Amino acid sequence: MSNYFFGLDGGGTQSRLAVCDRTGKVVEEVYGGATNLYTGKPDQVSLNLKALFSQVEQYFLFAGGCIGSAGLGREREKVLFRDMLSSLLPSVPVYLCSDGEILLVGGLAGLEGYALISGTGSLALSRSSDGSLKRAGGYGYMLGDEGSAYWIAHQALRRSLRSLEGRDLNTHMLPSLLEGCSLSKAEDLIAYVHHQATKADIAKLAPLVTVFAKEGDALANDILLCAAKELVALVVSVQNPAITAKELVLAGGVLEKDPVVRPLFEEELKKVLPELRIIKARGTALDGACLLAITKFS
Repeated sequence: MSNYFFGLDGGGTQSRLAVCDRTGKVVEEVYGGATNLYTGKPDQVSLNLKALFSQVEQYFLFAGGCIGSAGLGREREKVLFRDMLSSLLPSVPVYLCSDGEILLVGGLAGLEGYALISGTGSLALSRSSDGSLKRAGGYGYMLGDEGSAYWIAHQALRRSLRSLEGRDLNTHMLPSLLEGCSLSKAEDLIAYVHHQATKADIAKLAPLVTVFAKEGDALANDILLCAAKELVALVVSVQNPAITAKELVLAGGVLEKDPVVRPLFEEELKKVLPELRIIKARGTALDGACLLAITKFS
């Protein structure tokens, strides 16, 4: 039996593949193209997978592996990946899971606990030691992503227009938001948001909301408080009494870098889940993929 396993963190622009031994020691790490089915066509994802594994051909008799990527917690995407792997790694058992699960396991350096991600999008996840998962959010910007950078910026745009008409809290954000979109008039937002702007274009405006909140802007502060409450609601919805490790790992730009949302989130979380302890990530998502591979196939 092989003494080697692999973990793969499948990103939307770059993927990382690690080869580890039974103790979890990484013996090789390589990089490649996107292996996220939501940002690339299946044929291109398949080619990128082949290119990744071609860099570690000496380990092809793996004892097992784990691939974590956006959407891989759902059966439709698993079927597509299994088809790709059937010819690439025909005799290797592979655990397929979401990017949230490998981030949780890597961040906690263990198999149970909680994770909350808030970057461009948002997602909460819990995992018990037997592998039972609960998740909330992760529906994408058109259906959810509450508390994310996109959500914050979108709220700023729509509520600033409401404020202009006297239907919301006072704000001074609108001129800066328009400048951030390279627009000159409020009415230009209609065509821009509906027909021109990408998700990333909107999300990049989120730091402006924080700037105005720190200056005391009423609407900006309310938006960020609402964002913090939405993120707490995600964590609350994945609570599982079977989980004994009351630890929560945080990830994503909003939670890691925003100087207003993070303390608001921590304050709101203590009100409803005082027993839950936020920890600094002990490892990476790639570490989590390796740990899951070893655990499932040793």
